[in-house]
Amino acid sequence: MRKLLCALGVCLAAGCSKQSATVAPKPKLHVLATIAPMYCFAKNVAGDLADVDMIMPAGVSPKGYAPTDEDVRKIMQADVIVENGFGFEDWMDRLEAKGLKQGAVRVIAARGTGPGIPGLPGDPNTPPAPAPDTSGSSDGAAPELSGPPDPHVWLDPMMAIHEVQNIRDALMKADPVNANDYLANENRYESALRDLDDEVGRLTVVITKRRLLCTDTTFTYFLSRYEFPVMKDADTAVAVLAPAGVDASAWKEKGMRVIVADPLESGPASTDFYETRTLANAKALAQGLMQ
Repeated sequence: MRKLLCALGVCLAAGCSKQSATVAPKPKLHVLATIAPMYCFAKNVAGDLADVDMIMPAGVSPKGYAPTDEDVRKIMQADVIVENGFGFEDWMDRLEAKGLKQGAVRVIAARGTGPGIPGLPGDPNTPPAPAPDTSGSSDGAAPELSGPPDPHVWLDPMMAIHEVQNIRDALMKADPVNANDYLANENRYESALRDLDDEVGRLTVVITKRRLLCTDTTFTYFLSRYEFPVMKDADTAVAVLAPAGVDASAWKEKGMRVIVADPLESGPASTDFYETRTLANAKALAQGLMQ
């Protein structure tokens, strides 16, 4: 009897071992982010719970960007695609029409940031207007900033928090087993972004000469958040604010002080990209306006 029981125990143990060996762990979500800010946001929420990659390489301008064949392959295999939306990645609409992976989720991070925000009426998925002429007119007036609002909502840290929350909600829905961990990660990162907002506020609140002329609408939300008046005439502005890469030589020739800031459209796949570059922009403004 003892031998029979031992043999039965060995068989049961072997059966359990065989059964456990056949149960493979669920693979991680494959998350693709379009640009550096979206990668930064998604990676901070996902942590090690999902594999996060970035579509657009560092140093590549999103203007006129077209995904490569390899990009398309990755997009078609992704579980979650994180984009800003608001017409910024219009090529994603064309790819979706071809058919994404079954069950894939497109996260439009900017969704819901619009109503009630100065300069951002309506639905944030409305395609932006064509960029205004950035060369400046002969009479020194700023380009006309009309039409639908600009897509660069991420430049305002409080709007960035809303984008991060949208990403959190999508990941929790796509991977409910790890929902509590996504929530905890988002809470930590949201706290860091609120600290960033406080720090930018401290850096900029002391600036007394605040009137800026803008070459385009890129920094609309950032300037609104920190209460910088945007002027329409060079005679009433103390400096011109231009995104990096925009030719502002015409304004310099007119004797205007030019401050260059990063629109955070392109950069490395980094978890501190957003905080580092946003602080750098705040310091550039402080240095340029307090000279």
